[in-house]
Formats: sequence, C-alpha cells, structure tokens
Amino acid sequence: MNRRDFSKLAASAAVISPVTLQADSNKPHLLSAVGCGRATGYAETNKIITIGERTHVAWLDSPQEGFRVRMATLDRSTGKWSPTRTIGGAYDNHGGPALTRDSKGHLHIVYFTHHHPFRYRRSKRPNDASEWEEEIQFGDKLTYPTLICGADDTLYLTARRSDKKNPWWVEMWEKKPGQDWSKVGPVMFSRHKGYAHFQESLCWGPDHKTLHLCCRFHELTTSMEDYGRLQTVAYMKSDDFGRTWKRSDGSTIKGAITVDNAEVIAKGGRAFKQTLRAGCLAVGPKNKPFLVYSVTAKNQSRTFLATMNSRGGWDRENLNDHLPAKWKSFNLVMAGGLAFDSRNVLHGVAQLQTGPQNHKIWGDPTNEIIAFEKHAGAVKFRAVSTFDDQTSHWLPSIERPTGHNLIKGRPGIIYTGGPAGNKNTELLSNRVYWGG
Repeated sequence: MNRRDFSKLAASAAVISPVTLQADSNKPHLLSAVGCGRATGYAETNKIITIGERTHVAWLDSPQEGFRVRMATLDRSTGKWSPTRTIGGAYDNHGGPALTRDSKGHLHIVYFTHHHPFRYRRSKRPNDASEWEEEIQFGDKLTYPTLICGADDTLYLTARRSDKKNPWWVEMWEKKPGQDWSKVGPVMFSRHKGYAHFQESLCWGPDHKTLHLCCRFHELTTSMEDYGRLQTVAYMKSDDFGRTWKRSDGSTIKGAITVDNAEVIAKGGRAFKQTLRAGCLAVGPKNKPFLVYSVTAKNQSRTFLATMNSRGGWDRENLNDHLPAKWKSFNLVMAGGLAFDSRNVLHGVAQLQTGPQNHKIWGDPTNEIIAFEKHAGAVKFRAVSTFDDQTSHWLPSIERPTGHNLIKGRPGIIYTGGPAGNKNTELLSNRVYWGG
C-alpha cells in the first residue's frame, strides 16, 4: 500500500474563495463557476452527506491548473456556505469524488482515477471538511467509485476494472477501521472484450447488513459507431458483504456473474434499438429495493420505477405518466437516482429534455433537472434547475443514505450547468449548482 502526498494541494484542504451567491432553498445556489464536463457525474457516486446541521458537498472542477476535487459545507442553521476547499487532484473529468461518513462523523472520500489507482482521504475531525489526513493510494486501472460505510465502520467500494486483454469487470474493495484497503474480489463481468461500463450503485437495506446493487451492463462496443450494442439493467444483493451475490428470491448466483445469470430487469442497446440508462437505487422498508432506469427509442425517452412484487417478479411504473401537463411532451431520462428519507418517503431526481427530441440527450442544451416525491402512491414532480434552453442542466446527483447518514426531509441535489466538452481532458468553466 502506497502512502504519500499527491502533490502539495493534497497535504491539507486548500481554500479558495467561495462563490458569493447566498443559499436559498427555493432557487439554485451556485457552488462553482469552473466545473468540468462531468462536474457532478456520475449518478451512482454519492457526493452529499448531511450530519446534524451541516451538509457537505463534493464535486469536480477544472481550473487552469488542472482537475481539482472540491468541497463546500452548508450550515443549515444559518443558510451560509463555507469557503470552497480543494481535497486533491484528478486525472481527468472522470476522476470525481465519492463521499460517505462513519459512525463517529468522520468524512471519507475517494477520487482521482480514470483507469488508474484511487486516492482516499479521511477528515481529521468529525463533521468537518476543512482538514484531511494524508492521501492514500490503492487499486489499479479503476474508474467510477461507489462508497458506503458498514455498521462497524468498514468502508465498502465498488469500481470498474479495465483490462487490455480480458473482458472488463466490477471489483469490490473494503477498508476496515485502522487497516489498509483490501480487495474483496470481482462482482460482475462483461461477456465481451473491449470497452464496458456497468453504472452500478450500492445501497444498504434497513438492517445495515444486506447490500443491494443495481447496474446497467454496457458491453460489446467495438467502435464509437457501435457504442453500446448490448445494454442490460440488472439487480443483485449480498448478505455477506460482497463475497457472494443473490437474486431477489434468495437464490445464489453461481460462478462468474454476467448478464447470462444475473437477475435481468430490462434489455436494450443498439441491438434492441433502444438505449438504457440506470439511476442509483434505493431500499425501502422490509428490505425492498426500488430501481429507476430510462428507455430511449425513436427519440422518445421514458423513465420507469421498478419494484419487486409478491409474485417474485418486478412491477414497472412509467413515471412519465405522472409528469405535469406542461411537461408531458418532454423526454424524462436518467442519469439520476432515488433516496428514501427518514419518514420512508421516496425521493428521486431525473433529467427532462425540453427541446426537439431529434437531438442527442447527452449534454443537450435543453436538458433540465427535476425532482419528485412518491408518497402514498402519488408521484409529484418539481423543477430544480432554472429552465434555460441554451444551457444544459444535467448530471444530477441526489443525497443518499450511505450507512450512518439519514435524510431528514428533502434530500440535497447537485448538478452541472454547461456542455460535456469534446474530450476528457478539456478544461471547462461550467457551473455547479446546489438544488437542495
């Protein structure tokens, strides 16, 4: 295990001037004006943690000196934000942070990589993002972290592992208190060599013992013209902290987990003439998982909420049916995700494409951020971003329980305002917004 400072900026949390826009619960708050092309991506990676009256938020900037992981803290008692602090560097626009907390209130963050080792840091004091312990490096050729904390303060992480010769896979790691990061093993595999993406998200059941995982296999890509030939939304759970995985009926998935033996929720990709995108899952009372994913076909996008039923299958609710009349003609699409609050009300966030539907959804300037609540069978939507058909508002990330943090009332949301850029290393001046 390598332990070292990753440049001078990682030795302590460097402070930069805060953006001066004041917090307002009814309108977006500007966190940064130098966000990168994936400033708040990806939705499976938690970036918001509330402890008591403080909400800590992390994102990825791209100032002229390079990619930087930033954090700021909202004092809910006063409505004021702290100065913005730099936690560490990132390789490119895929190196954004994953955030969680332990039972004592210490913050934990993982970041940096795009086919490289991760960087990890722990806050020096509970509920305080102003100073951090030494940076630690672990893993190899990893991307897209998820990060949650166990009842005993063991950290659990999944990430995609790339390989030049073999099909790519999802790898799980854990870090017990006071110990180094250690590899648990592979979780799932692509069936084909070449580029793959899994979009997996992790969530605890209410017992804080069962791990639930939703993913979207994205495989058999041989060129950009053939990008995403096969896509599959799937689900699995683990009662032994990622050593073995099961289907919703409790049956064990034997052997290497692929699309062929996982519990499949939906199939898509170019071969099926429809594109699938998954959001992060949530787990409600009675250990019941709730999954959200979108289907785009012939420029029309619908988003579905999938829940297990008593017959051993999955019920799917078309969330487009609940859109207000003025939004009915718009595309409702992931990325986004779900979270339960402490009252067991289900919250969600998604993208609404308000412009011509013959345009690409990815980074389209007519994208907007909307949120919803589902309570007693009713689904109610609200706007989060300020609608502007010249600027893409996209890549929303919703605050989620990660083990020791509860969501009281409406969860926080952050999102990006601006374009995707032309390449992963491009330095942009996008806006980063808090929409809590």
